[in-house]
Amino acid sequence: WLAEMVYRHPRFFYYPHYLLVALAIWFTVEKLGFSASRNDLVGSDKKYHQIYLQFKKEFSGQDDIVAVVESEDKEKNRQFVERLGARVEAETNLFTEVLYKGDLKMLGKKALLFLEEGDLIELQKTLKDYKPFVAQFTQATNLNSLFRLVNAQFRSAAVQTNAQTDSMIGALPALKRIIDQASDSLVRMGAPPSPGVTALFDPTQSAEERQYITFGEGRIYLLNTKARREDLNAAAVERLRQLVAEVQREVPGLNVGVTGEPVLEVDEMAQSQKDSTVASILSLAGCAAIFIAAYRETGRPLKATFALVIGLGYTMGYTTLSVGHLNILTITFLPILIGLAIDFGVHLITRYEEELRHGRGQKEAMSKAMVFTGLGIFTGCFTTAGAFFAMGLTDFKGIQEMGIITGGGLLICLIPMMTMLPVMLMKGRQNRMDQEHPPAFDRRERLEQLWLKRPVVVSVMTLASCLFCLVAARHVRFDYNLLNMQSHGLPAVVFEHKLIEAANKSVLYAAVVSDSVEEALALEARITNLTSVASVDSMSHFLTGDQTRKLAIIGEIKHELASLRFPPPDPDPVDVSELSRTLWALQGYLGLGIQMLENENQPALRQSLHGLRDSIVEFRHRMLNMNQTLAASKLAAYQQAFLRDLRETFAALRNQDNSSPLRVPDLPEQLRNRFVGQTGKYLLQVYPKKDVWERENQEEFVRELRTVAPNVTGTPVQLYEYTTLLKESYQTAAWYALAAIVLLVFIHFRSVVSVILALLPVGIGFLWTLGFMALLKVPFNPANIMTLPLVIGIGVTNGIHILNRFAEEQNPSILAKSTGKAVLVSALTTIAGFGSLIPAKHQGIASLGILMSVGVGACMLAAIIFLPALLTLLIRFGWVMKKTQ
Repeated sequence: WLAEMVYRHPRFFYYPHYLLVALAIWFTVEKLGFSASRNDLVGSDKKYHQIYLQFKKEFSGQDDIVAVVESEDKEKNRQFVERLGARVEAETNLFTEVLYKGDLKMLGKKALLFLEEGDLIELQKTLKDYKPFVAQFTQATNLNSLFRLVNAQFRSAAVQTNAQTDSMIGALPALKRIIDQASDSLVRMGAPPSPGVTALFDPTQSAEERQYITFGEGRIYLLNTKARREDLNAAAVERLRQLVAEVQREVPGLNVGVTGEPVLEVDEMAQSQKDSTVASILSLAGCAAIFIAAYRETGRPLKATFALVIGLGYTMGYTTLSVGHLNILTITFLPILIGLAIDFGVHLITRYEEELRHGRGQKEAMSKAMVFTGLGIFTGCFTTAGAFFAMGLTDFKGIQEMGIITGGGLLICLIPMMTMLPVMLMKGRQNRMDQEHPPAFDRRERLEQLWLKRPVVVSVMTLASCLFCLVAARHVRFDYNLLNMQSHGLPAVVFEHKLIEAANKSVLYAAVVSDSVEEALALEARITNLTSVASVDSMSHFLTGDQTRKLAIIGEIKHELASLRFPPPDPDPVDVSELSRTLWALQGYLGLGIQMLENENQPALRQSLHGLRDSIVEFRHRMLNMNQTLAASKLAAYQQAFLRDLRETFAALRNQDNSSPLRVPDLPEQLRNRFVGQTGKYLLQVYPKKDVWERENQEEFVRELRTVAPNVTGTPVQLYEYTTLLKESYQTAAWYALAAIVLLVFIHFRSVVSVILALLPVGIGFLWTLGFMALLKVPFNPANIMTLPLVIGIGVTNGIHILNRFAEEQNPSILAKSTGKAVLVSALTTIAGFGSLIPAKHQGIASLGILMSVGVGACMLAAIIFLPALLTLLIRFGWVMKKTQ
């Protein structure tokens, strides 16, 4: 009926497609979205995911976007994060909760309560020791007046008290740091940061590392921030990278990158989009090229390709309507669909060509092609679509969407292939040329006789190879590590690995939520004792316990510093000549001091004096040998940053609140938002000792934590459950696909033997694929595990077409006929479709392309070699296959 209608009313089956595909494309452009989050791949009905969603609702901030700054020069690292932090904090439209250091100003009026009692006592002693020296500078408004006061200290050293002298000597490293930073500001672009006032009073590396977020003994500094909203993640990542590039021009020579879960997801989605776009183009071009080469003409292959493009347009509209978005799994559907749906045109054109060359007219030839081969096309389409739709029965939302999109797409692409393509095929000179040229299959026929004449040998060799592959398949493993799927050299992955290697703990944390601060403290004590746990970050121990002694010490510090008042810094440009003269005088005092110590056994003091004098010499040389106006401007910016920081830091110390213990409202916003939920719940961030991207470590960590906190959530738990569910879902989908295909093939052939024969090439091809994986040590992973249901659905179509033709003629010779040619060409186009994924930079997508190409090729070889040989043996035993109705 369909063949008759297409022949009689061709316009009805041709022109409406243009209008419909235009509407589908318009709808897609307007409505189709993209989801980069892995969390969107999991259905909300899962208990662990419900816990995670509740956690995200309670602690509504997004996951951290992390800038990683790496070099052996700690001062450069500090300069970088300070400059970057200032820029990020200014862009409140994109970023929130910027955290890269924990200084007094950030921690607020209760900042000193975050220190341990011993550290607080040490700070009190340090400030007391430095007070005589610092008190002299309370009138300094610029660098020149500051160093004049230093000179005055040196001039009056002989009449100073021991406390004043000791204070001045202890401050020498701080003075050197001020000079070095001032000198550095002359050669750097951009606004200079303060030299770090807190560290001035403790020049050891421990002070710096306590203040900033560091790893690897100061070799790596971090800046953490979050996008203001989840939909701003991509924009925030892009902007942070731009800001990093800006700061790199000011502080060159460092290795800097951006990482974190949002970055990995954004980069993965972006790379997947690029890879899928390139793969779609390669797939379409490759399929068309194979088609043209196989048929030695361009007209019909291009017509089939055009009908395929129409079907793809429909599929995009269907995807937008049925699912509404693409994700990191479904983004690959287009090149896959191209390689599969072109098969419909291959089989139809091949049979149509064969009938024309047997002398039949166009109508009769098209009718035979659509009726006899069309039956196999329909069944093959439904079995392959059934394999995809079987994914929709799994528990994994991302896999469900992949099944719905690609399964539905196959059925939709069948429509223009069986309506529009026949109309186009019945036009053109090639029809008359085929009628005038009889078929010539001699070469393929001679090749096929190699196995048709030796069916026993072929069967034995096939069985032996299957046994070998079955034994080898025991060594095929599943790689759960999602980082191993990412692109080689992707900066976000590179810096994620750097953090893993540099830290003495994982950079991913699990989240335990408690209802009260007392419960949080108890949980923290139990969790810390677990063997897989490195540390626990929470606010519970700051918000509990007796803080009376701390409050008393803070009161004493405030009293000690009450008299120190610093004026606002001078905004005018620095008088370079005058500053140089002041420093020259200081240089002389230092020289005298060095001479006086010649016979003294004080090597450390002598070294400090030498170091400060050398820094002054370098600073004056740099200052006097550059444009004086530029030098005055740069030094003015530096002195304002330094003196403003000095003034604000001592103001923060004087204004510390010691009236009451630390409570939730006293926490700074960055910490309160991270550790205290919207309804008052408390968060414990639990860091594992080992790299929890690795499955074994991940499993141990999650299992141990659940013994203490059954509702633990966070990234390690999500990764563990996500990969487990994905693997199990694809395995389930493979069984569902097999069941659906068995049913469809049985309905088609109405014979159990035929079902077994149709599935044999699939089983053999799958075993050969496992053998290939074992020999080349290619593991399954969360991307290429899709091979399981797909090989079953795609591979069975070969058997269906071959058995259809065998039932029609009771002749096992296939390769010499249009059916064998179509099976061969359709397998090659399918390989081209999946093979287009192999050049992808995303390793997961590339591995899917490799396995599916190998699997489809293996199933094709088993179908055109082993199945005809087996049919030859069955004929010898008198078996006859009933003709398909």
